[in-house]
Amino acid sequence: MVKRFSRGFKEFLVKSVIFVVLFILTQLITMNLASKTFLPEEIKPFAMDDLAEAVFFVLIIFLALNKEKILKIKEYSVRLWQRILSVFVIIALFPVYFLCKRFMLANIEIVKESLWFFISLEYLILFIILFFLFTLVYGFKFIKDFFKEHKKGLGLVLIGSMIVYIVIKEFQKLWPYLSHFVGRAVYYLLNLIGTANLSFSGDLPVLSFNGFIVKIAQTCSGIDSIFIFTALYLGILAWDWKILNKKKAFWLFFIGIAGAFLMNIIRIFILILIGAYISKSFALNVFHTNASAILFLIYFAIFWKLSYNWMKKRSQS
Repeated sequence: MVKRFSRGFKEFLVKSVIFVVLFILTQLITMNLASKTFLPEEIKPFAMDDLAEAVFFVLIIFLALNKEKILKIKEYSVRLWQRILSVFVIIALFPVYFLCKRFMLANIEIVKESLWFFISLEYLILFIILFFLFTLVYGFKFIKDFFKEHKKGLGLVLIGSMIVYIVIKEFQKLWPYLSHFVGRAVYYLLNLIGTANLSFSGDLPVLSFNGFIVKIAQTCSGIDSIFIFTALYLGILAWDWKILNKKKAFWLFFIGIAGAFLMNIIRIFILILIGAYISKSFALNVFHTNASAILFLIYFAIFWKLSYNWMKKRSQS
């Protein structure tokens, strides 16, 4: 018998997809400004991308552990004035955010003297933008009720995110080894269709192909793919823990990790082909920024579709 989800849960899923799409579109729209206002590492006390990964990791597991409450979530309507206000605030704050970053770039020494003030201001503006993006999709009432219902759990999410962030930073020390492997693997693939060159700048593998040059840095090493896969995998395990074969799930995790790492190699290979034959700008900005997430989600969906029934206990098949 097929289990039917409540209308509220279906609405929650649809809104979550809309939120992700809007989040990606926002990144695309602000991509050029973001690249021009990239802050140097010396005035970044912590990596925002790594923190986002840590929050995502813990939040996925939190939602899975609260499965029963999430499945019973009720429907929420969002009033027109809330959406108009949210759009207005988001559009108004983005110029403020990038003006703040431009000021920080132009006044590095002043910023260093009051680093935490400026960094806190930058992230406060980002938080407000993200909050109103949530409001635009989910509405004030949903956010208020969700926080009231799960305030203790969300506190644990905050603590857990800090712990996972530290783990991520430690694990990322392995990135030079992974980058070397990725660089050599992509170099081999490129030589199947043309002539590539592989050199090293310190720990960075540098690939050149048909006049297009890329460095296999930390973000291209495959570490991010490993963490995102682990978060989604553990989240689904927590969601369906009672009906899954634990031994199969354990071994399948390592197969999935290997596949995620292979997908990262394919991503870099495709990126170089696009940069070499189609558009350098498109490859480095649009494709590099968003292709990782899109390709990875496609990979994970196919992986889980093929493995889920095999992982279920015989009595649940």
